[in-house]
Amino acid sequence: MDRPGAAPLEALASAIEPTLEHGPPAVAFSGGRDSSLLLAVTALVCRRAGLEPPLPITLCMPGQFEEADERRWQELVLEHLEIPQWHRIPIDGELDLLGPYARRHLLRNGPLFPANAHAIVPMLEAAGHRCLIVGQGGDELLSSQQWRSVQDLLARRRRPEPRDLLRLGAGVVPRPVRRLIRPIPAQSYETMDWLRPEAMSELPGVVRRGFEQPVAWRAAVRDLAARRDVVLPLRTMRRLADAGGHRVLAPLLDPGFVGALARAGGLAGWGPRTAAMDALASDLLPAESVGRKTMAYFNRVFFGDESRAFAATWSGRGLDERLVDPEALRRQWRSDMPDFRTSLLLQSAWLADQPRAPAPEGDPVSDTTTAAVCA
Repeated sequence: MDRPGAAPLEALASAIEPTLEHGPPAVAFSGGRDSSLLLAVTALVCRRAGLEPPLPITLCMPGQFEEADERRWQELVLEHLEIPQWHRIPIDGELDLLGPYARRHLLRNGPLFPANAHAIVPMLEAAGHRCLIVGQGGDELLSSQQWRSVQDLLARRRRPEPRDLLRLGAGVVPRPVRRLIRPIPAQSYETMDWLRPEAMSELPGVVRRGFEQPVAWRAAVRDLAARRDVVLPLRTMRRLADAGGHRVLAPLLDPGFVGALARAGGLAGWGPRTAAMDALASDLLPAESVGRKTMAYFNRVFFGDESRAFAATWSGRGLDERLVDPEALRRQWRSDMPDFRTSLLLQSAWLADQPRAPAPEGDPVSDTTTAAVCA
């Protein structure tokens, strides 16, 4: 317990232990650092309990999308953890934003946040009676924070510089005022050409990104774990799991882990994400995985053939034309790399074009081959 990340790791294990009631759980395993950490800790928990290793479940993305290929990282982690069983689900259009899994909940519930939440369903089905462990919250809790520069200064990870006087001064300004100091950077929305000029001009005042987080790392971690855009996706996952009689767990958002992580990181945290991962998992995962700097991208997986076919025939109805330009949206949806910020608009437009009929009673994808294991 002398390692900085030991207490959070034990808290993470404690959050996972109740899932063993029904045997070894399943882990939604992409090969990224969050899912690798969870797989490693879950394997440790199973080993302590004298159980078989957890079941990693991976979505096999279409081979033509090189930016979504994580196989090298997946195999690296599985070999290191000595986990022999690996359930790989072949994907070939099923995860389209208007594909069979998405249509099921769109017709039943309407759009959910995030728009690609349906990607968890084939993994839930493959998990069966096992609880599916997911990595929701990792990107937020383990990544660098808004006050990283000040935190690095306080922890003596860098030398002081003249601008630090301004940074430290801003840090003592009340949070409600700080969030108004710096609006969202213009480059974050200047590419949103599907918005009307009037909507674009109002956007900086509606969507602001000031320094609203607490300055202290330990306080910011707790704040991030309760943020709406972090909690809402987990609620959506649970809703989809409940609909199929499945169970899902996000241990990285467990209050015990969040509290232990905040205490261990203290005032200044660990700095970059690699340092945080090293503190937590240096003795659990291969060094190459802990220090990984690349990420996979899945836009082309979600904006697939069905989304593009709909965009070509869309009536233009279903969206407020005072805010959005239908033809600009159509061009965006048919482009080589559509902007994911338009995903909920796409689903809303599709729903508006559907005949008014009762939602299907059955499961439109229950007979698909998503439970098959690909070679």
